[in-house]
Amino acid sequence: MAQARQIHSIVQNVKSELQCRGSSQTPTTQSRTGDNFTREQKQKTVLFFNRLQLIYGNRFTLQWPDEKTVMLGRREWAHQIDELTWDQMGQALERAKAKLIAGDGDYYWPDVGRILGLAKDNRCAAYQVFDVALPEGDGVKQARQKAGRQGMSGVWALMGAGHAE
Repeated sequence: MAQARQIHSIVQNVKSELQCRGSSQTPTTQSRTGDNFTREQKQKTVLFFNRLQLIYGNRFTLQWPDEKTVMLGRREWAHQIDELTWDQMGQALERAKAKLIAGDGDYYWPDVGRILGLAKDNRCAAYQVFDVALPEGDGVKQARQKAGRQGMSGVWALMGAGHAE
């Protein structure tokens, strides 16, 4: 029951943050550490971390046990979160939730960087499907070697070496 109240409180905070979005000009406020964040940056970051808390529950609380560590996490990631549109942020969180439900071990814990990567569909080369390509022919290899020799010849000439080809 207490967890349900916490969730309700978080949702209410998110709603009130979204409703107080005023004019199109976003004022900048000064934080206690001297970092400048716009109201929209703060709103996005608070919403992102609140959704993380809702998605990950107790694991979120273990990772960020008190308000101070949550605040530090928000401050650390605010600029990267702000680079996303609202839709991209929502899609990233939905993808992370789907991966968590599917049992993907990479998404068992709330990893902000990994989740933000989902927004831009960043995958490393091991996960990308590459087009099938035929090996280079001898003509291509020879042309590349010739271009390389000519380039190195120019470098050697600039360095004053006498054995450039």
